[in-house]
This record gives sequence, C-alpha cells and structure tokens, in this order.
Amino acid sequence: MKRFLQTLSLAIMAGTLVMAASAAATDRKTIRAAFIEFPPLAYSGADGHPEGSFIHFTEELARRSGYEVAWQGLPIERVYLYLERGDIDLWPGSAGVPELAGFTHETDFRPGEIRLNAYHRGDTPPVKSLEDLQGKRLILIRGYTYFRLLDELKVDPNTYVPLAPDHQSAIRMLAFRRGDYLVNFQAPMEVTIERSPLPDLAHTNLLSWPLSFIFSASAPGTRVMARRFNQAWQELQGDDTTAPPDN
Repeated sequence: MKRFLQTLSLAIMAGTLVMAASAAATDRKTIRAAFIEFPPLAYSGADGHPEGSFIHFTEELARRSGYEVAWQGLPIERVYLYLERGDIDLWPGSAGVPELAGFTHETDFRPGEIRLNAYHRGDTPPVKSLEDLQGKRLILIRGYTYFRLLDELKVDPNTYVPLAPDHQSAIRMLAFRRGDYLVNFQAPMEVTIERSPLPDLAHTNLLSWPLSFIFSASAPGTRVMARRFNQAWQELQGDDTTAPPDN
C-alpha cells in the first residue's frame, strides 16, 4: 500500500509538471520570429534592428494579440529549417509553400501579396510567362528560392542563369548585358530602382503570391498564437490606421 501511494504521488507530481509546462508553453508572451531581407517589407535598418512594413504590421498584430516579437534575420533556407525544428515560432512570409506544409500552420487570412516580375532593357522583347524564359539568359538573386518555380530552368543546358549577390548588382548585370532578363520581386526592385535608375527598364508580371503568417507546428503554443492573430486581424478590419503590407 505504501509503495502504491508513493507511485501515485509521483504520477500526480509528474502530471502536474507536464500540465504546468504545457500551460506555460501556450501562454508565452514573446513570439520568436524570423525575417529575410526583402525591402521595403522586411530588412535590417542602419542600427541593425528590423524595419519594414511587414515587420511593423506583424508587431501591431502581435501587440493586439498580447505578444511581443523577438526578431532574427535569417537566410530563407535557415528559416525553413528553424520552422521544422521549432527553433522559431513564426515567419511572416509566403503562403502555401509546399516545402513547409508538413510542419507548419498558417493564419486564416492573407494580409497582402508579392509580385514576381521579369525585368528587361528596352531593346529586349518582353516575355509573357515563366515558360517564355526557357532558353534565355536569366539573372537571379542568390538566396531566393523563387518558390522552386525556376529550378528546372537553373539546370536547363539551354538556359544561362548567372546569380547576382544582391539587387543592386543584379541591375548592374542587366545594364551591362550579362543577361536578357532579371527575374526579381517587385517590392525590393522598386527600392533599388529609386537608388539606381536604369533608363528604359521595363517589366512583365509573371505571377503574384499571397503573404501569410506561417507558424511552426513543432513549437509549443503556436496554434494559440495563430488563433489570436486571426482575432486581431478581424478587429483591424475597418481600421485605416494600420495598413497591411503589399507589393
């Protein structure tokens, strides 16, 4: 009987600890979030702190949901890895990425979209679709996955694909005819063009992709976070003081 009571006592203590740990996990006040360099939506400011419209919008939703946000800048492949391992709670980024489907869940709403364009000089004919890029000379930005839509072109022996280290270098490569088309996202390109305009630059929109808040299913408490974000989004409808990110 004594041994039974001791066993029962240990079981109760263990259950209490598990419940306490679970409650603490679901009631955390800080969201561990990651961002990639994607100006003007998300980028590292001059002081090293994250800036951008998507950063500020995320912080506003988090504030309305009862959270603070602890940011870290990461390359996109590291973001995917950390979401899978539960090392971060949240990535404000692209919705419906197939690689993330098995270990993430998203909010119910889409706060905006990003646009992928094919930029070209005035003496180069425009393209109409991704398929038209095959066999061309394409300048891509190193570190971007392009939703894996260009992977086949990267290994196509008839398609030349030089990689630019950043947006500024990509425009210079296009100006110096290192490629026929620069495939890049509209938001960071607009920022770069303002700083370094290229005469007679034109572009064709290839696709638009929705934005979302992607939470790690491997991190504790993230379903509660996502639910509170959904509620905060509903409260924001009709509030003109907080604009969602776009472009």
